Amino acid sequence: MDAKYIDARPLSSAPTVTSALSHYTLGSTDAEHRRLVRLAAHEEDRVVDACRRAGIGDGAVAVDLGCGPLGALAALAQVVGRDGIVVGVDASAAALNRARELLGEVFPQIRFVEADVNRVTPRDLGIDAADLGYSRLMLLHQSAPDETIANAARLLRAGGVLIAHEPSDLATDAPSAEPHVPATTRVWELVVAVARARGATTDFGRRGRSYLERAGLVVESSRAYVVHYPPEIGFDIPRVALQSLRPILAEHALADDDEIARLDRELDQAKSSAHVQWVSSPLMIEWIARKR
Repeated sequence: MDAKYIDARPLSSAPTVTSALSHYTLGSTDAEHRRLVRLAAHEEDRVVDACRRAGIGDGAVAVDLGCGPLGALAALAQVVGRDGIVVGVDASAAALNRARELLGEVFPQIRFVEADVNRVTPRDLGIDAADLGYSRLMLLHQSAPDETIANAARLLRAGGVLIAHEPSDLATDAPSAEPHVPATTRVWELVVAVARARGATTDFGRRGRSYLERAGLVVESSRAYVVHYPPEIGFDIPRVALQSLRPILAEHALADDDEIARLDRELDQAKSSAHVQWVSSPLMIEWIARKR
């Protein structure tokens, strides 16, 4: 498995998510969605490159599984072009409504379907079959990744491709920074602990080959990468995660208010430090697998 360390900068001259969404003015209360737009822009080139290597292009039908309020929808829309179709699938109506608000006018080839990724069918999506199924940070949260992958495979045509960008769940592969900021590691440990407390099996990123092959898919490539973010973005990621997970952390006694406040202060101070060189994502693993 090849390792890649990638700076969070555009890798091509193609239109970016940020430029595509430049028509949309986020209000002062939309900090979370502003963050999502910036993160999507940093991940865009990885999505486009993976699709290119998998043979996905103009006119294809792509499904973003667990797309949330933005996901890879804009990047996939650029890959398939105006003649293609992108379907964003998520169980959250609120997330899909925001995605529709952000992207619907810019990318008319995107559809939005409220459904469980473990049960959705091609008929639900309004397609015969997909050329591509895509996931990012979705399989980390599934209780039975085997079932999720098996259903994703059922959405694909013969010869169709599944691309997964999923993290390692190991503490040794947690986000980091230079110089080291312990709060980045601790928040990742809490993210994984919350997923497990809610019943998730979190090991797809590092054991993807087994899951994909059990679903009858042929693994064509795998590679590991770490994204380096500028501090103003990189430290916001765990801060937002920490606050959004606060009720679940309390429910499962994973962290108390004092620890959450301490971690937030540490991240905020690091964000303002002139000495921080970079902040990284967790170790991410890309899996590309094809349906026979």
